[in-house]
Amino acid sequence: MSQNNLFEFQNYLYANQNLIKITIIFLSLLSKLILTKFFSLPIFFDVQTYLDTVNFFLSGAHVSDHIMPLYPIIVYIVEIFLNIQLFNIIISCLTIFLIFDLTKYIYDKILFRFIVILILSFYPFNIFYSITGFSETFYIFTLTLMLLLFYKDKIFYATIVGTIGVLIKPIHFYPLFILIFFFDYFYFKKNLKKTLYNFVLCILIFITLMTPWWIHNYKQYNKFIMFNLAAPHTLFIGNNPLNNSGGGVIIDDNDIKKFPNRFSEKHSDFSYDLLKGYPGFEYDPNKDKIVFTEGVNAALDRYDSYLEYSLNYIKNNPSRFIELSIKKFIRFWRLWPYSQEFNKLHYIIISIISFVPMVFLFSLYCIKYLKNFEKKTFPLILMIFYFNFVHMILISSIRYRFPIENFIIILAIYFGLRIYENSSKNKLI
Repeated sequence: MSQNNLFEFQNYLYANQNLIKITIIFLSLLSKLILTKFFSLPIFFDVQTYLDTVNFFLSGAHVSDHIMPLYPIIVYIVEIFLNIQLFNIIISCLTIFLIFDLTKYIYDKILFRFIVILILSFYPFNIFYSITGFSETFYIFTLTLMLLLFYKDKIFYATIVGTIGVLIKPIHFYPLFILIFFFDYFYFKKNLKKTLYNFVLCILIFITLMTPWWIHNYKQYNKFIMFNLAAPHTLFIGNNPLNNSGGGVIIDDNDIKKFPNRFSEKHSDFSYDLLKGYPGFEYDPNKDKIVFTEGVNAALDRYDSYLEYSLNYIKNNPSRFIELSIKKFIRFWRLWPYSQEFNKLHYIIISIISFVPMVFLFSLYCIKYLKNFEKKTFPLILMIFYFNFVHMILISSIRYRFPIENFIIILAIYFGLRIYENSSKNKLI
């Protein structure tokens, strides 16, 4: 394309950006609605688990030790008036609107911004997760809105949205507060006194929004619990002698018999039999295996037992820990699904075609980033590698990579267009 043609095309995009943006997102919405009719999903129990969580809460029963409260509440309300699949599809499309604004702060070129939303609107993994009841779609919406508000210097609103995200998945708790300081002090160059003042106010906002959940946890456990009891459990699953995949799955004969179309081979990344003799567990002679001891105190005992076992295993087997961390890193960046039901040729081809070019360009950008730090892209880099780091320690899956894939694609396209500009006479406007 000649410089004149490119210039005219970009001017056309500028002049009609709202119409073009709405058209792309509408086509994305339409494609997702069509897929819900023709694409047969495996049976996922997540939605029922979310509904059960709220029902247990309303009845005064014990709420799951491993779930944060907000998304189950959303599912419960949405299922009354709408449908969680349709809700997620709408949210996924709204996320594209946010990303169009977010990209302006990365590279304010109209062609770049439209390429990003065009790819993300029809990115296979975005489509797949939007038509499930999983929490990832809404969680990604909160992460994107949080970052956009940070870039707009709306630090208090960003903290509110970031805390809402924590009530869905708490993994970004530390990045949230790193970004509060980064944007105030480094990005917007506010003085240290103002930065610390705002930081304290953001802590107070976080505390205020988290307090109802903390009260619930204290009533349930008679102890302060910041998030839930999931972290040590996940640490145990990812760090034990049975784990050879880096994941956290058990597939037994019953699963194969019940879901023959999904599973064909047994698989076990962990077993509670490893925790024989630990507090919170007991032997059941009828089942001939280790089971959970009943009671709230037993849940807290298991929290400590998971942590003790995991830390001892890591301490006593450092080379094994490194080996598993490498496997988790590879699995996090795996080019196609690991799960048996999706490890099929057509899924593999779709995954490779859609993701490999992005991860290749992103890898090149990371090499460049090491040599030339860019302040404007640091928040995306932080989120990507923090998520990767956490799942190298706990358990890994491309599902855990999905919340930061939009950021990977943004940086990949950014790098690709910069290379295009530098290697040709064509300039973007």
